[in-house]
Amino acid sequence: MTIVFEGLVIWLIIVLVSMLVVAYLARRWGHDPFGWLILAAAMGPIAIIALVGTRHKNEETARRGAGSVRDDGPVPVIIACDGSEATSRAARYLTSSNPGSRIVLLVVEGHEAEPRTSQESEQQAARVARMVAPAEAELKRMGVASETVVVYGKAGEEIVRYADASGATAIVVGRRGAGLSRALLGSASDHVVRNAKQPVVVVS
Repeated sequence: MTIVFEGLVIWLIIVLVSMLVVAYLARRWGHDPFGWLILAAAMGPIAIIALVGTRHKNEETARRGAGSVRDDGPVPVIIACDGSEATSRAARYLTSSNPGSRIVLLVVEGHEAEPRTSQESEQQAARVARMVAPAEAELKRMGVASETVVVYGKAGEEIVRYADASGATAIVVGRRGAGLSRALLGSASDHVVRNAKQPVVVVS
């Protein structure tokens, strides 16, 4: 009985540690931690292995997807879009300073937002359209074309990764977002400034 009890205690400790690790990694990598916590409670360290494997798969997918945007046209200038007024100001700044660039409106969503059904795809399309609308309106007013790209993960990391993979010449981000995106884009802009190889313009 004592051996069984000790085994249960050890397993409980392993599960608790696994849950802490999974919660930290899931938040850091832009996943919804709730589902991963349940998996860790049931499977212990196996959940950590699964989460790391998912991360590697997502990185490979992102590299392939981002690499495919390069073409024979000018390398893009990226505007990170969150639907706020700062997005519109970023577009206004860019068109006035570098009107000949090919512009990519980049939207970053968490992995949990990746659509799995046609209905979710339609909902995402409407959501993304709202997020890029301020920038698109400003660009259209200036007669500048743009394309919209959606990637998944943690905002700052994905902006930097996409910029590298697409050969971007510059990144324009807003420091302040709207509502929940205020904290997201604020931290994202700081990460981009610290880690991007390209020149970064932060629009307040």
